[in-house]
Amino acid sequence: MSSSFLGKVIDNYRILENLGIGGMGIVFKAIHIKLEKLFALKMIAPSLVMNENFIKRFQTEARALAKFEDPNIVKVYDLRSVDDHWFIVMEYVDGIHLLDKIKKEGAMDWQQVLLILKQVLTAIGHAHDAGIVHRDIKPNNIMITKDGTVKITDFGLAKDQSSLTQTMTVASGGTLYYMSPEHVKGFSFTDKRSDIYSIGMTFYEMITGCVPFKKMNSDFEIREAIMRKEFVKPSSFNPNIPAELESIIMKSIAKNPNARFQTTKEMLEMIIRFETTDTSEKSVHKTPKESSDKRLHIQRKIVYVADYLSVISNKYLPTKYRVGIVFFILLTMLIIYATFSSSNNKSTENILTSSLTIFSNPPEALVYLNGDSLGQTPLQDLNLPTDHYSMSIVKKDYHTIDTTIFLSAGNPLQLDFLLQEIVITPPPIASEKPPPPKKVKPKPSFASLTIRSNPSKVTIWLNGQIKGQTPLQLSNIKPGEYQLKAGKENYETYKQKVSLRARENMVITPKLKLKTGSLIVVKEPHSARIRLNGKYMEDLDYPINQIPIGTYQLEITASGYATFNKAITITPDKVDTIYATLKRLEGELSVLVRPWGSIYINEQLHKSSADTKYKISLPVAQYEIKVIHPTLGTWKRSVKIQPEKVADLTVDFNQKIKMQVDAIDQAGNPVYAEIFLDNQNTGKSTPETIDVRLGFHRLMVKKDGYLTSNGEREIMVDEHLRDTQTFILNEIK
Repeated sequence: MSSSFLGKVIDNYRILENLGIGGMGIVFKAIHIKLEKLFALKMIAPSLVMNENFIKRFQTEARALAKFEDPNIVKVYDLRSVDDHWFIVMEYVDGIHLLDKIKKEGAMDWQQVLLILKQVLTAIGHAHDAGIVHRDIKPNNIMITKDGTVKITDFGLAKDQSSLTQTMTVASGGTLYYMSPEHVKGFSFTDKRSDIYSIGMTFYEMITGCVPFKKMNSDFEIREAIMRKEFVKPSSFNPNIPAELESIIMKSIAKNPNARFQTTKEMLEMIIRFETTDTSEKSVHKTPKESSDKRLHIQRKIVYVADYLSVISNKYLPTKYRVGIVFFILLTMLIIYATFSSSNNKSTENILTSSLTIFSNPPEALVYLNGDSLGQTPLQDLNLPTDHYSMSIVKKDYHTIDTTIFLSAGNPLQLDFLLQEIVITPPPIASEKPPPPKKVKPKPSFASLTIRSNPSKVTIWLNGQIKGQTPLQLSNIKPGEYQLKAGKENYETYKQKVSLRARENMVITPKLKLKTGSLIVVKEPHSARIRLNGKYMEDLDYPINQIPIGTYQLEITASGYATFNKAITITPDKVDTIYATLKRLEGELSVLVRPWGSIYINEQLHKSSADTKYKISLPVAQYEIKVIHPTLGTWKRSVKIQPEKVADLTVDFNQKIKMQVDAIDQAGNPVYAEIFLDNQNTGKSTPETIDVRLGFHRLMVKKDGYLTSNGEREIMVDEHLRDTQTFILNEIK
């Protein structure tokens, strides 16, 4: 269907190329023939025009997008219906889908991920503020422009929460990998927290390069994982993920909506808080610690007092009293600490702790943690709550060391510090006789000028006199004002005023601009793209009316056409016009039908009741070929017509194809079920290989006491059919 629109003009829009095909239709790149501006047209498939539900979804998307004025959401300009063609006129985005970026690059750096994620959260937050839930957020609906701007697309499943009418259940749309548990269960009302789940799963895929259940075989297993199984943490795939980011991801994809972030703003604030954390290492598990801080404070004070009493007693008390007094005071403080610990035991029993050991060279250095003394090194196996701490290592006659540490649960930390001694340099000893004064040479009163240029070999004039070609060194120039001119053939003249002062060495690097000419290209088809020396015109850093002079290889290409090549020369101040009509490439389609049938190409009848080989020349493109026999059935296949080649097809409705049919229960155990083909009981039971005539058929299995979870299916049977048709039966309880 898409190829039949290429080149056509619909309501002043000329269709240039197909940008993508979705469940509701096709997105085209188009140009407004009067405004000469590019747009994206999202057109509903002709086969769905009569389906009221799809028309309503199409109109819902247009209304949802039209409400937004956000730089990260694709703009909608109009909703049109012309000659039974419904289409939305949207902003054309020149960029790449996030899914393609992930497939191409794999796991992305978390810094790059956050640049994208913050824009997604801002855009979806804007939608939520307008009462719109997207319901189909996934990498394929997120585009990244060349300058890194995010554009959210495809609001086809969006729901306006301000509306009182709900016409469609959640289970009827969305992409399984990114659907929240409540979405999978089929709740008729999903709120913005489902979008947050989908953003979180997209976040997961960006930072790991995969989703946590991509290797599973069936939709049933994926649904089970979404609703009931714990996801593998992202760090299992990418160990470089900061632990704080991992906790943000896991919170956003929590199975219970109440356990997730409740708004995009809340999630965005958490990410910004992570980015602005002043720490050299982003790591794990921050926990509440009010009670443990108090206990740690008392621990530090006890150590500090013990250290202080040791110094005082050694200095002032007689030897026989020292030990007794110090022991008495320490015993009192330990009783106070034990009382505090007992009263707070209940509140601190869940506080995470870690072990800290500190050595220094030389030893006996004082250690301060958050301003409180821990004692002198070496300090071993200190049990402290997990947290960030500021630490100082102090020793007389040595430089103090200030640093920041982080203690994480279950990860003992050992630190070794090398202290640098303070060296005091004595003042120089005055000599008895002062040194003789140095003889000062008179400074020159001239200036010098160094001239380099881009390009090189540029002729230089100074006050109208030729001085030579670059690179050029001029010396013994009298100070003053000069007029500098630089010139070269095919380049614009460069002029500059130069002010030279005595004893100055000035360096100047003139950059000359190459003279330009203009080029006009008249091409057919209009959608053809132009390249100069291998670069597309839109990727060049100059406009088509300011091309630097020189010789170029002009190349004009269009899908389905022979390439136009020509060497051209751009001359100064001249307009060159090139006329190019591209030759349409063709191939041949040959179809033989047995016993006979009607042949359709892209849904158009080309040969009725054909019983001999039918041949036709077609432009190079992808075509849908369909053959219908009134009693034997329908056959369909997509065929690519290639230049000067024959696509030879034989459709034999008398041919029988062997097809394997199996049935299993939810646990994967085989189930014996009756096989129905085209609503007729075949008389055979699974597992069984049956002979089926070529063409479309409806296949179903049935067993008393069971329901088929994936229902009846329509299959195209031909020689390309390889997969076993497996049905999952759910026992009725």
